[in-house]
Amino acid sequence: MFTYSLTATPPAHLMSSSLSPPDSSGDKPAKPISISTQFRRFSWAMGLAVVALTLMLLYLQSGLQAGLSVLQDDFMPRWQTAQRLQGDAHHVSVKAVQLTLAFTLGELRSIHEELDDQIRALEASLQAVVKPIANTELARNLTMAAGDFRRVAEALAEAVRLRVTSAIATTREQMDRERRRERDLARLMGDHVVKLASYTGTLAADIDIAFAAHRQDLLRRLCLQGLFIGLAGLLIGVLIWQQFRLLDHRLIHRIKALEADMAKTDLDQTLLAHRAETDEIDAMRNELAGLLSRLTDQNAQLERLATTDSLTGLANRRCLFERLGQEVYRARRYNTALSLLLFDLDHFKRINDGWGHAVGDHVLREIARETLQLLRRTDTAGRYGGEEFVVLLPETDLAEAMAMAHRLNREISRKVIAPEHGSPLVVTVSVGVATLAPAESGEELVQRADRALYRAKQAGRDRVEATNPLADSSRQEMEKNYEFKG
Repeated sequence: MFTYSLTATPPAHLMSSSLSPPDSSGDKPAKPISISTQFRRFSWAMGLAVVALTLMLLYLQSGLQAGLSVLQDDFMPRWQTAQRLQGDAHHVSVKAVQLTLAFTLGELRSIHEELDDQIRALEASLQAVVKPIANTELARNLTMAAGDFRRVAEALAEAVRLRVTSAIATTREQMDRERRRERDLARLMGDHVVKLASYTGTLAADIDIAFAAHRQDLLRRLCLQGLFIGLAGLLIGVLIWQQFRLLDHRLIHRIKALEADMAKTDLDQTLLAHRAETDEIDAMRNELAGLLSRLTDQNAQLERLATTDSLTGLANRRCLFERLGQEVYRARRYNTALSLLLFDLDHFKRINDGWGHAVGDHVLREIARETLQLLRRTDTAGRYGGEEFVVLLPETDLAEAMAMAHRLNREISRKVIAPEHGSPLVVTVSVGVATLAPAESGEELVQRADRALYRAKQAGRDRVEATNPLADSSRQEMEKNYEFKG
C-alpha cells in the first residue's frame, strides 16, 4: 500500500471548481457534524440508555425482593400459626377432659398447670394472627373465643377441685350433681373448640387467599422483570448494531473505498475531484485529492521528460527504441511490413558555426514540426541524436517507405525557415530507407538504414537511398573479401 503525507493543499483549480455560488436567501449553510461528534453523541445516548435500563432493572429487582420478604416474613408465619391454632385448641380440649379425671389435688394441680400453659400458647398464637387481620369481626370472635377458653377452663378446674376436696363429706346425690356440672363444662369446652376451629379455618382460608394473590403478584412481577430484561437486551443489541453500522458506514466503509481508489492503476477523476467537507474523512479525502492531483501531474510531466526530446518534442532515443522493439514484434507476429527512415540535415555544422546554436536549435524544431505534419497517426518520429531523426512506418513496405522518404525530402527542401534574428534559411536532408527482413532485429534495421543514409551522403546529399537486405549483405561480404585481399 502506498502511503502519502496528507499535508498538501489542493490545487487552485480544484478549489475554485468546488466553490458553490452564494445562497441568494442569505442563510448560512448548516455546519457539518464531524464523525467524532456523532460518535460522542451516540456514546452518550447509549450510556444513558444503559444506565436507565440498569436502574429500571434494579427497581424491579428491589420490588420483587420486597415481595419475597413479605411472603417469607408475614404470610408464611401467619399461615403456619393459623394451622397450629387448630392443634392447640384440640390439645386444650384433650387436657380439659383429662382434668375431669383427676382424683387428687396433686394430680389436679399438675393437669391444671399444663392446661394453663396450653391456653397461654393458644392465646399467643391468636394474638400473632389477630393483629394483621383486616376482618375486625373475625379478630373479635377469635379474641372472645380465647377468653371463653380461659373462663371455661378455670370453671372446670374449680369444679374438679371442689369435687376432690369434698369427696368424703358429700352424698352421692351431690357427687352426681358435681359430675354433671363437670361434664357440662367439658362439653362447653368442646363447643368452644369447635367454634375456635371454625374461626381458625376461616382465618386460614383468608390467609390462603391473600397468600395466593400475593404469589400471583410476585409471578407477574417476575414475568414483567423477565420481559423487561429481554427488551433491555434487545435494545442494547439494537444500540450495538446501530453503533456498528455508524462505524462501518461513516468510517470503515469510506476508508476502504478510499484505499480501493488509491490502489487503482489509473486514478479516477471522481477521486481527484474536490468535494464539500462534511466531516474529517471528507477533509482528509480533499487533502489527499490535492496531493494525488499534484502527483499525477508531476508523474505525467516526468513521463513526458523520460520519453520526449526536450528540444524538438519528438520521441527521444530511449522511447524510440522501445517503440521499435514493439513494432518489430508486431510485424513478426502478424506478418506485416515495417519500414524505417533515418534522415540527417545536410551541412548542419555550417548553420551552427555561421548563425549560432540558437538558430540551429530553431531549425531542428522546425524540421521536427514539419516531419510530424507529414506522418500518419500510426507513425512515430524521434530524434536519433544531434541532427539525425528516425521515422518508424508500421505496415509499410519498401515502395511506400520510399514514397514517404521522397515526400519528406521534398517538403523540407521547400520549407523556408525564418529565425528570429537573421535571414531566412533553406535546408535539405539526406534520407536512408530500410525495410525489416524476416530474421532481422530492430538494431540491425537501424544499422541498414544508417548505411543507406551514408550512401546518400556520399552520393551528394539531398537525396534518398534505400537498402535491400540481400544486396546489402552481398555488398558487405564483398567489402570484407576486398579488405581481406588487400
